[in-house]
Amino acid sequence: MRAIGLISGGLDSALAVSLMKQQGIEVITLRFLSPFWGKDNQARRLVKELGVDYREIEVDESYLSIVQNPRYGYGENMNPCIDCKIWMLHRARIFMEEWGASFVFTGEVLGQRPKSQMKNTLRLIEKQSGLEGLLLRPLSAKLLPETVPEKEGWVKREQLLDLSGRGRKRQLELARRWGIRSFSLPAGGCLLTEPNFARRLQDLLQNGQNLTFQEVRLLKVGRHFRLSPSFKLIVGRDAEENQKLQEMFADGDVLFLPENGKGPLALGRGEGDRSVLQEAASLLAHYVRFEERLVPIRIESASYREKCCVEKMKEEMVKERML
Repeated sequence: MRAIGLISGGLDSALAVSLMKQQGIEVITLRFLSPFWGKDNQARRLVKELGVDYREIEVDESYLSIVQNPRYGYGENMNPCIDCKIWMLHRARIFMEEWGASFVFTGEVLGQRPKSQMKNTLRLIEKQSGLEGLLLRPLSAKLLPETVPEKEGWVKREQLLDLSGRGRKRQLELARRWGIRSFSLPAGGCLLTEPNFARRLQDLLQNGQNLTFQEVRLLKVGRHFRLSPSFKLIVGRDAEENQKLQEMFADGDVLFLPENGKGPLALGRGEGDRSVLQEAASLLAHYVRFEERLVPIRIESASYREKCCVEKMKEEMVKERML
């Protein structure tokens, strides 16, 4: 008997995999990757320790539609957790057929998350993903209705668990007993749950810009400032971010570079008239090490090049524009 297990690299999914292995299930672990999460190697180390098949799937840009308009709303920030889980499990349902698996399981624990892991929500996710009866949550199975794998005897319900709530004492005890060591500590992991990133993303959507993976990657770099509804500025924080901003330069963008002195460069994106460009140069000058009152800044685009000398923007004005 073969099953697909969604894995994150955390303790709960590791325990779920171990429970399935103990019952003789051939496990294929599946992890989805995106610009919002999943670029670390923790899951790879964990599955190597567990000795199971591991497959990674990069989400495509269709995923962005649920970030923009989640049917079941956001969590505390811009995290569409219910829609996200449905999206991933729906695709796991497709892979289940392709890979010859009989059911799907996760490491979800009843009541561990207030929005996405309550009993009614777990049922909703199961139904909307197309996995009704075929989605097993081994860590809380004894507290949930029987699934097809249990009814058919593919797994033994009495050997599954009855975990609930946010405490992790029992999980840690099981990890020690079963020799599981390579799991990641509990943390958000997803950028959509982080307030600073969520604020930048919300600004992008509110100002009518298209959400693409390229825009998401840009949100992860530098300090971000909104200068007008149609123009934003991103200022690098170090040499590595300066390099990334140069690499992300696209048609229609504007680069701002200090002519003298030491400091960052900045990338402007959107439509801005001359006054907005001057304001952007003044904002960048705030971060440039230059002793004179007027700071020389180069402004460059694919079709435009200018050198200007501007005063450094005052600290309070910089803070007003920062996202």
